[in-house]
Amino acid sequence: MPNTRQLREELEMTQPEAAARAGVSVATWRRWEDDPASVSSATRTKCEKVIDRESAAKERAKQISHKYEQTWNDSVTLTPRQAYALTVILHGWADTDLTMWIDGDLDCPLHDVGPFAGIDRRAMFYVDGNKAWAAKALERCRAVAKEIESGTLPFDRPGCFFDELLMAAALHEAPHIMDQLPELFEGITPRPFRDFTDDDDVDDFYMVDEEWDAVSDRFDDLCRWDEWEVPLYADHDLLPAVLAERNPFNWFDRAEGTGAGYLQKLSGLVVDDTEESHIDVDESA
Repeated sequence: MPNTRQLREELEMTQPEAAARAGVSVATWRRWEDDPASVSSATRTKCEKVIDRESAAKERAKQISHKYEQTWNDSVTLTPRQAYALTVILHGWADTDLTMWIDGDLDCPLHDVGPFAGIDRRAMFYVDGNKAWAAKALERCRAVAKEIESGTLPFDRPGCFFDELLMAAALHEAPHIMDQLPELFEGITPRPFRDFTDDDDVDDFYMVDEEWDAVSDRFDDLCRWDEWEVPLYADHDLLPAVLAERNPFNWFDRAEGTGAGYLQKLSGLVVDDTEESHIDVDESA
């Protein structure tokens, strides 16, 4: 049976990375690897959870990677590897970051955890420290990941604003995980750049693994919530107005979405339809 050091190395984690995920110092992690009995039972539990969770995540990755070729191979929105990368991010947030924070294994505020690290603090102010809210976020991470595995994106059906915000947050991390952990994607046929010849139908849309900007643009076209990315932009001028209408406690409410043009209306660039009708009536009189 491999020792803890071998297990960590097989998971391709450095000691500082593993220690950070366990919420302990690097020195404490090293002591645990050298002699588990040299640390307290609480510390052993924290360290063991990291190994167990990362092992489970890696095993799950091997088992489900083949599904993505079957489900996403003909998609014009995501390549199979891109879809898988988004799912890996979501499962990682649920199984590691959020689970450990809820269990008290991470000694940090919620705004430093998982999908929330990039969200403007003005939004996180409402829910920092709220474990029930974090548990609901964990639930949505798993639900959205499961949907992606079966070929559905949050944009494809009515749902809550938080699901689309998760997509925006995952888009920020997915390119990095593809670069840093290429072995996770070895079982999925890559979609590389290619040169089109005269025999190719250039009208057919061809998405490649590296084109994450194209994914973002595509999501922007498909989104049901016009403000789906706003909380991820630091100091966005419209965030206060967005939060006034829908703060984080409402992010999980199922609704049809605000639709295209919502942000323009908030900014005053578009006149409300009812106002336009009223103006027309006045002018005709």
